[in-house]
Amino acid sequence: MEKGIYFSLGIHNHQPVGNFDFVIEKAYEMSYKPLIDFFFKYPDFPINVHFSGFLLLWLERNHPEYFEKLKIMAERGQVEFVSGGFYEPILPIIPDKDKVQQIIKLNKYIYDKFGQNPKGMWLAERVWEPHLVKYIAEAGIEYVVVDDAHFFSVGLKEEDLFGYYLMEEQGYKLAVFPISMKLRYLIPFANPEETITYLNKFASEDKSKIALLFDDGEKFGLWPDTYKTVYEDGWLERFVNKIKENFLLVTPVNLYTYMKKVKPKGRIYLPTASYREMMEWVLFPEAQKDLEDLMEKLKSESLWDKFSPYVKGGFWRNFLAKYDESNHMQKKMLYVWSKVQNYPDGEIKDKAEEEVFQGQANDAYWHGIFGGLYLPHLRTAIYEHLIKAENYIENYDLHYKIFDLDCDGNDELILESPTFNLYLSPMHGGSLLEWDFRPKAFNLTNTLTRRKEAYHSKLSQVSSDVQGKSIHERWSTKEEGLEKILFYDNHRRVSFIERIFKKEPTLEDLWKNSLKAEVDSFYKEYEYEISKDEKKIVVYFKGDYKDFEIHKRYLLYKNEPFIDVVYEIKNISKEPITLNFGWEININFLAPNHPDYYFLIRDQKYPLSSFGVEKVNNWKVFSGIGIELECSLDMETILYRYPIETVSLSEEGFEKVYQGSALLHFYKIDLPIDFNWKTSIRFLVK
Repeated sequence: MEKGIYFSLGIHNHQPVGNFDFVIEKAYEMSYKPLIDFFFKYPDFPINVHFSGFLLLWLERNHPEYFEKLKIMAERGQVEFVSGGFYEPILPIIPDKDKVQQIIKLNKYIYDKFGQNPKGMWLAERVWEPHLVKYIAEAGIEYVVVDDAHFFSVGLKEEDLFGYYLMEEQGYKLAVFPISMKLRYLIPFANPEETITYLNKFASEDKSKIALLFDDGEKFGLWPDTYKTVYEDGWLERFVNKIKENFLLVTPVNLYTYMKKVKPKGRIYLPTASYREMMEWVLFPEAQKDLEDLMEKLKSESLWDKFSPYVKGGFWRNFLAKYDESNHMQKKMLYVWSKVQNYPDGEIKDKAEEEVFQGQANDAYWHGIFGGLYLPHLRTAIYEHLIKAENYIENYDLHYKIFDLDCDGNDELILESPTFNLYLSPMHGGSLLEWDFRPKAFNLTNTLTRRKEAYHSKLSQVSSDVQGKSIHERWSTKEEGLEKILFYDNHRRVSFIERIFKKEPTLEDLWKNSLKAEVDSFYKEYEYEISKDEKKIVVYFKGDYKDFEIHKRYLLYKNEPFIDVVYEIKNISKEPITLNFGWEININFLAPNHPDYYFLIRDQKYPLSSFGVEKVNNWKVFSGIGIELECSLDMETILYRYPIETVSLSEEGFEKVYQGSALLHFYKIDLPIDFNWKTSIRFLVK
């Protein structure tokens, strides 16, 4: 009797909220369009497709002809639309209410535009936690797709995975299909014949099994070298023809069609997980290296195949521990969400909730081989939408709150006015964690710490021989000399921290972080007091050191477009002291080399990416986004400025990314006994 097997192809297409139009257009031209154009010519070859809501809105607005083609494919039953969170959130880290509402929102959109009620959904980054069963089922979804590694980790073998199982939570049921990792690496990188050979290996006489590939649509044209492979060299056409040639063996099918034909293989309870690479990326660098060593040891001893199902990395939520900036954004999202929920129902609340939904888009909250958190414009978009949500519901009063925003056991101070939000940390020297300019919904201090990443050690393995390799198997670089800017910060980059140096620093000292400060206020908990009247909020911070005290005041005004920061240093020793004192601010206006974005210092323009040391009592930043920042000092200071640049990974290889500019204001201070030194700074934003 002839053996047979079902094969289901799923395409996941997504673009981050805040991504540039030209980037999405490139993905459209190289991947989304040619892939659908190709399958449009093969109406008897069914496919599953998932588009995130942000991408669907972009496509509808920019390429309505593409929508028409998708409608035709849906009407003839070729395309099965798969749902998900509308703006592609990582479901476990958003409020439970939004888990359901984001899915329902995409369900409705798909029904309104294409006439289908989605039965399945795509999990953003395949991040799975068991409690999700209940919320996904409540949203009307009947199945999800996750990686086969999830199944292996509970003891199933490869031969057990050619079907689907049922998961359960509090009596709610949800079917789950395993995505084949083997097929992820074969398609589209290996000869199509290898896929047929693999499918034949698991075909059965009852022809009830199914093999599933559900993966990024971008790998069919946008990933490096794949456009040539898939379309110009004809890989996709050969693949489909090979499937058709083996029609007695392989039957293409949509997932829900298969579910209606074949019963589940049984009940299963899957642990928290994501795809294997993600669970490696979430680890701290040293742990990643240990995991790599373990994997290599098992492979060298021919034990990998046996034990790999039980060797996995970390847990997705630990990105919030690995990156303070990610945790800060997520906790801000929860803070804004709670304010929106407390607002009366109506049109304004609906608009604010829509902004929060967009602020939950997953991409900027993590980092692996894709830019993610390391891409400033994606972080900027998260802040923009969250600040816009606040702008909808706030009554533009002047107020402050004290609570543990970031859930680290220490309180933060949040000061809010019609013009600015200031997030301050007493635990870290009264530093400024976030500074929002509300009229433009822009976080002025959205910088990123220069951290060691596990893949930095791979810079020495850069090769030009990467043709035909998956992005998980290639080490290439977009420019030479990146190892020369691999400098790491001692701690998170925040603003208005104070440093005392043993000697006057050089610009190179600061850029390379090679001169250890004798005092770094980030590591010092400051006492604080807050006073408020109708016109302003004043926060007083005090740091006690051996020979001196540092006093710092922030003044936030109700109806003024500026803030004031006042420093006072008191000599409390019995001897005169001399201090090499500096305070630092880190800002990010996104475009380091664009002519419309620049510093203005002593009537001279400098790119945001520039280095410099100048004596100043005033400096300005001009930006093409319509924001001007001016810093006015009441005494002359030496200003050190340098770009904050990171080396990170993207699909195309290692790249340098501008994360902002550091500006350290330096003073040589002589303090006689019982003497106080004082300076005032005003920041005007318009």
